[in-house]
Amino acid sequence: MKKAGLIILFFIAMLQATPQSQQVNFTLEDRDRIMRTEERVQSLRNEMNTKFGAIDTKFEAIDSKIETLYWGFGILIALMLFLFGYIIWDRRTALNPVQNKTLSLEERMSKIEFVTREHAKINPGFAEILKNAGLL
Repeated sequence: MKKAGLIILFFIAMLQATPQSQQVNFTLEDRDRIMRTEERVQSLRNEMNTKFGAIDTKFEAIDSKIETLYWGFGILIALMLFLFGYIIWDRRTALNPVQNKTLSLEERMSKIEFVTREHAKINPGFAEILKNAGLL
């Protein structure tokens, strides 16, 4: 029984070895088929390259438009900041004369009050008038 199993195993091993030793026939038709396949692959590769090139040019155009937008926004922001600076400067310049005039009027008013009080010390009738008016 063991001999029969070994013989069967030997024949199976031989049967598997024989197809590997057979040479595959490569015909002209196979060669032509491979050449046509290579040509199709090359044409597909060329088509893909042209389409990718077109997509690249579109991306470059979009990038240039975005760059233009960045410049535009930058200019607008700079103009706004300049405008705010100008507004603040203009307000300060316009308020300086008013502040100076107010200070001079306050000084004049304090001088008038001093003179009025001094005159009220000398003249009791004038002092009575100031008291009635609520200034003393």
